Amino acid sequence: MKEQTLILIKPDAISKRLSGIIIDRLEHLGLDIKAAKVAVVTPELAKEHYANLAGTPFLEGVVSFMMGNANGIEDHRIYAFVFEGQDAIAKVRAEIGATNPLKALPHTIRGAFGSYNEKLDIMENCVHASGSIEDAKREIAIWFKAEEIVK
Repeated sequence: MKEQTLILIKPDAISKRLSGIIIDRLEHLGLDIKAAKVAVVTPELAKEHYANLAGTPFLEGVVSFMMGNANGIEDHRIYAFVFEGQDAIAKVRAEIGATNPLKALPHTIRGAFGSYNEKLDIMENCVHASGSIEDAKREIAIWFKAEEIVK
């Protein structure tokens, strides 16, 4: 089924200059970029994106990481994309690997470029991708206006 998925390249990947490699690997899946932007992450935006973590003890750490604060990155930017194609969600999830980089297969994006920062007690996992069609619709609407997405 043709579907859309949200991809967020996180501040840790941006600071390591991995964005081009990540985009290249996703495009090689045969998917089309339908929207792209640089976005500044605010605490409110990060909390809206991670609404499923509300009330958990690690929400604040995730928000701090998503903004770049946990890594000392001051500009709070991420790169946001909408990719579209046949089975886009499953293809992207397989390419990026497990959320925890230590459990991700070595050939995946997170396995190759992610890490666990023991000093900060955070997973530096490079990229976010929607986990389901419902998640993708909700997340895309958070990061993009309808007119920003190519039909």
